[in-house]
Amino acid sequence: PGISVSVIDNASLLASAREIYLVCVEDWKLTIAQSREGFHELETKLARIQVDNFMFDTDHRVLLSSKLNEEEFLHITLVRRLQDDEATMVLSYAAFKLLDLDISLDRKAAEKISRLLHPLHRSREDNVNEDWIAALTSKLSARYSRVSVKASHEIEKMAYTANTGRIYLEHLHIHPVRFFLTFTQQVVDGVDPVAEDFIAIQFIREMASITNAPIIFTSFIVSNAFESSQNLVGIIGTHYSSQLSNQMFSILGSLTILKVPADFLSNVGSGVKDFFYEPIQGLVHGPEEFLTGLEAGTFSLARGVVVAFVRGAADVTYLLSDNLASLTSDEAFIGERNLFQKQLMHTKSAQRTVHDTLAIAGTNVVRGFQSAASGIIAQPRVHFSKQGASGLVIGAGLGIFGALVKPVVGLGDAAVVVMNHGLEATTATSLKDNKRLRRALPNAPAASDTKTKLVCYDEMSAKIQQQVTRGETVDDVYLGHILTRHHLIIASEKYLWIIENNSIEPMCINWGEIAYFEAVRNGIKIDVFSMRGTQSHVLRMRQNELSALRELLTLKLDHSSLVGTSFTNLQGIKVNQSGHDFGSLNIPKELEELDDEESIIQSCHDRVNLLGSFMPHYFRDLDQVSWLLINSLTQLFYGLSSRRCVVAGLINATNESIQIKSTNMVEGGSPCHVIHTIEYDTSSAVLHPGGILMCVGWGAVPNSMQTGRVMISIETNSFACSLADSISHTSNVDVLTGYKVGFLEKSFDESGWWAKYWMLLQSDDSNEELDS
Repeated sequence: PGISVSVIDNASLLASAREIYLVCVEDWKLTIAQSREGFHELETKLARIQVDNFMFDTDHRVLLSSKLNEEEFLHITLVRRLQDDEATMVLSYAAFKLLDLDISLDRKAAEKISRLLHPLHRSREDNVNEDWIAALTSKLSARYSRVSVKASHEIEKMAYTANTGRIYLEHLHIHPVRFFLTFTQQVVDGVDPVAEDFIAIQFIREMASITNAPIIFTSFIVSNAFESSQNLVGIIGTHYSSQLSNQMFSILGSLTILKVPADFLSNVGSGVKDFFYEPIQGLVHGPEEFLTGLEAGTFSLARGVVVAFVRGAADVTYLLSDNLASLTSDEAFIGERNLFQKQLMHTKSAQRTVHDTLAIAGTNVVRGFQSAASGIIAQPRVHFSKQGASGLVIGAGLGIFGALVKPVVGLGDAAVVVMNHGLEATTATSLKDNKRLRRALPNAPAASDTKTKLVCYDEMSAKIQQQVTRGETVDDVYLGHILTRHHLIIASEKYLWIIENNSIEPMCINWGEIAYFEAVRNGIKIDVFSMRGTQSHVLRMRQNELSALRELLTLKLDHSSLVGTSFTNLQGIKVNQSGHDFGSLNIPKELEELDDEESIIQSCHDRVNLLGSFMPHYFRDLDQVSWLLINSLTQLFYGLSSRRCVVAGLINATNESIQIKSTNMVEGGSPCHVIHTIEYDTSSAVLHPGGILMCVGWGAVPNSMQTGRVMISIETNSFACSLADSISHTSNVDVLTGYKVGFLEKSFDESGWWAKYWMLLQSDDSNEELDS
């Protein structure tokens, strides 16, 4: 039999909870008996224990594990003798045995455990009156300073029962205890300011990395002891705490920086011991056994020397490759390499063959050469977009440096993979695996008071969650899934995943890129924003599957705020504009003549001022003018003077006039230029029904001090929004009650130089038909 306990972190900043630890106790046995001689016997045995770590971006998958031994790792025996005097407990025999335990922690796991054991709340001292000591002293002095006053009944009772409630131990035997501690220091982003005053966390942040540090406590044996339970616990605690200070040298010898020479001495030392021990053991039994022992000892010595050299070489090679990769400053290369290393860590190394190992090593080599070739072109472009002309020079230098270093990193990673495979094959010390996959916790319905459903472990959902997190290497959260005849559809915190039955690569859609979804014949149509308008994806499914998919989509999408392309009977719009797809005209064209930026803005302003909602191609003309504006600005800001620009358009599709409170540049290098149609009152800043307002701005030239980002802020009496120049940067819309804002277009340049938005403001109780 076994017991499993899951620890769920429900205080996550994300929308869903996450299983962070799994405690597994296997093959436990509890025996309670009463003998005829008048003894009560209690015996507890636990065969194995393991604590799995499911925290994201952790260096150790298993926090605590017992060794694989034939006997139980925990054995407790208590024998109590029955007697007439119930005030004193007599234990004829008490024994406690705990076998070796491996403890592996990193900084994130250690801080999380500290927070779980000691919740961050106001200490009790904060709620206690500072003068409580003086008040208590005065009270006791006034009560017991007079001789005529007798001691209270409670004090007399304490004096009478001073020797009662004690335990008589005929034999107590606590066996030696030994732990092997590994701690890995990490660089953690986003430090919790509340935890700054927490002493345990401050100590954890200052610790150095250690590897397999032995912490050994000697046995504790007493006979015929007669003590109270509190005193006995204090004596035992003092026995072990006094030994803890003596473990400092063994911990210092296990520092990760000393790992290579320490491992070398350990492996060679074991081989030397076997070289002398095995022949001597054989000589006791006879000459033939002596020769067998001599052969075994010689082989052990040779293996120890080889393992010592290979393990040391693997550790040094990995350290050099890791430092060289950091020197390249190529975030894409470093991220891809770290992701590949995590995937190797989360795969069962014991199941890899020599062919698999060589294939992985070849992948490392190829990745190094490919990144070296692509980095010569990509690095200057990336740094130019961040730092301008100086970034171009820096990127060119890093590209050339990476072309020399990255192949070396790939060869080093390949050598480490091959050497580690040889070590695992010869020493049988493969990475410990989790007992099972992390529990998948689907989101609760919106009407529920809780945000997560605590469900029984489901292996199918856990495997699907592995797809979402890409083998626990990506920080994403599984929300739910449905399985149809033709598709597996998964909802995560960041994406909507659509996997066809006969497809290998999934289609992954960012929630912010979904424009609209609606039921069609025999399925559902999902419209997705792209660089040139919306793209439609039709999924075939049954009616019951369609209902389940709608429920899944509404976990992240508010259908009432989504806008389709069939604009029929829009309030404020005097002529039906159905059929136009905003962004479909985003086709770059070379312009023969270019004016300065002020002339471009004025030319666009003159065109838009003539437009009104009474025109049959109102939406098309607006889309065309806004794209011409972006096309002109991107060609004007070209080369070393490149700048990012944002165009944000607002359509008033209500029967009310909207007050424009402010239009500002939160980030940027230009004023926020406002362009409007004839249905906008400039004097009172009021946008009448059917009116259009366009906000245009651009950033500064990127340099080493700034990246030239752009963000436009619009505030009205119905909503407020902030729109950035890239989908990777935060944009948000806050709508007041009675209104809703949907996006007609979200278009972004692949290189991050421009962004184009069109928003539709509607009344929340409007009766317009967005789709028939």
